[in-house]
Amino acid sequence: MTIHHRERFGTVVLTGATSGIGEATARRLAAVSETLIVLGPEPEGVPQLRGSGPADVHYVAADFTHLSEVVEAARSITSLVKTIDLLINNAGVPGAPQRILTTDGFERTLQVNALAPALLTRLLVPSLAEGARIVNVGSSAHRVERFHFDDIDLARGYSPVAAYARAKLAMVTWSSLLAEELRSMSVSVVALCPGLNDTPLSAAMMGRIGGPPTHGAARVLHAAVADVPSGSYLEDDRVVSPSTDVTDPSNRERLTALYWQRLRPFATAGRAR
Repeated sequence: MTIHHRERFGTVVLTGATSGIGEATARRLAAVSETLIVLGPEPEGVPQLRGSGPADVHYVAADFTHLSEVVEAARSITSLVKTIDLLINNAGVPGAPQRILTTDGFERTLQVNALAPALLTRLLVPSLAEGARIVNVGSSAHRVERFHFDDIDLARGYSPVAAYARAKLAMVTWSSLLAEELRSMSVSVVALCPGLNDTPLSAAMMGRIGGPPTHGAARVLHAAVADVPSGSYLEDDRVVSPSTDVTDPSNRERLTALYWQRLRPFATAGRAR
């Protein structure tokens, strides 16, 4: 399914909007959206964002290390707006120097970069407008790791780069699975790599290298409007094939089962009210 998108939007939801690529993306969206809902753990920069464009800007607090907060964020969003035209899952963290488990019991990088976005999306799907698009920010780093379903939380052989790369591998794979799931709806799903940008996230793992966050923001916005098939993965603004781990049927089946097992209790709670 290919859906052509305009370069102006009605209601946009953007996660990870208070720093790095997300902050730069939010500034661009404030100029081309009617309503912009930004999510992040701290509201830094939101007052300036409200005065930077015509969009009606709302801030929703969300700490993705707590899946219960994702549920509450979804409730807040659906209380603010009836429909969503564009959902951008941009929130992410670098792999921590040492392995961290969240209060939910999952490895932090995997939870924030992959599980939490999937949960939020699941809860917001009923609010997606006809012709809506979901943009998932992945990374070409997904190519340097493979799935290890027997140690998905990296209890053995943890490293910051492995944690980040495996989380992005899960994100890119889930994105294509989501496109398949939503193929009967007039909703498209696109994943992308925003390139190497000098952000707090990349600096934590690789130092101060890469272009300004505005470069990554431009790629995110390109993915939001690109006339490409649902389920596409973009690098350098071009549709490319993801790694073979993404397309492997066994991996896709096992990731679906993992997401169902870990997110079902929270998704059920989110739909209960």
